Amino acid sequence: MENVSSPLRLGIVGAGHIGARHALHASRLPDTVVAAVADPHLEKADAIARPLGAVSYASADALLATEVDAVIVAVPTHLHRTLSEQALAAGKHVLCEKPLALTTEDCDALIEAAERANRTLAVGQVLRFFPEYEHARRRMESGAIGHPAAIRLRRAGRYPETPWFADESQSGGLLLDLLIHEFDFLRWCFGPVTRVFARTLSERRLPRLDYALVTVRHANGVLAHVEGVWGEPGGTHTAFEIAGDAGLLTHDSHLTETLRTATWREDGTGKVVFSAPLMPTDDPYYRQLAAFVDRIRRNEPPSVSAQDARQAVAIARAARESARTGQPVSPEGENV
Repeated sequence: MENVSSPLRLGIVGAGHIGARHALHASRLPDTVVAAVADPHLEKADAIARPLGAVSYASADALLATEVDAVIVAVPTHLHRTLSEQALAAGKHVLCEKPLALTTEDCDALIEAAERANRTLAVGQVLRFFPEYEHARRRMESGAIGHPAAIRLRRAGRYPETPWFADESQSGGLLLDLLIHEFDFLRWCFGPVTRVFARTLSERRLPRLDYALVTVRHANGVLAHVEGVWGEPGGTHTAFEIAGDAGLLTHDSHLTETLRTATWREDGTGKVVFSAPLMPTDDPYYRQLAAFVDRIRRNEPPSVSAQDARQAVAIARAARESARTGQPVSPEGENV
């Protein structure tokens, strides 16, 4: 796969909402074709495959027996390990949707499977490809706000309509499914996490509502507060505040100009710069797929590694344990 001259052939396992989104963006990639789509509901696979000239299958086994080069695993989370392992064993590169798996043990098994197969295992932590978050990280690296110290992150959305999402045994619940984005972003920006403390409404079993508030402490001293909501009346909302000793970065998805940088001038007056880096042609899901295909062609590690994704799962699992016990927990599961 290092020097692919013919179009790279993609297969998609899972014909739900996210599988359809991947198919749409994959069909726009240069020198790449969606060759096959698989789903137990063949009519759903057919609805995605037919407009793209792809072949539809009723099983992942049938798709993996074809000559596709890479597979996008877009199935319920509890199936991620099984189907990703099968794809790797069949010699396919894999982009697995987030979270990589329900447990760190399953993540480790997938990392080992990719090493055995000598194939790329990338993970759909797509937040890294959202320009607001990517630009914020770049500004922090440039020193625009000095040394970051305190972070607030928020992600909210409607309560899951699909039954498996609302079932913690299949999705991992709000902490693992929804806030996995924020946990990965925090590690990407601020490094290893030493302690997690969480409170949720999960145990109260309120109809169509769940809420979580998580405190995350990093090894470098950065302290983050992460808020997650399932049941937001207004639909999807993301926001952050990143405070450093020389300025503040803020983002709110409800605003037109969604990224704001506020810094101090030498004379003590404030300077504010607004920007809206997310353009219609800059879709993060397209950029994520483009990076996946590019790394395969270059025979380079993925931009979001399975090890990165594993650490995000470890933080989410620690948050779930903290919420259950009422105690702070390390990402490796040890009370501190």
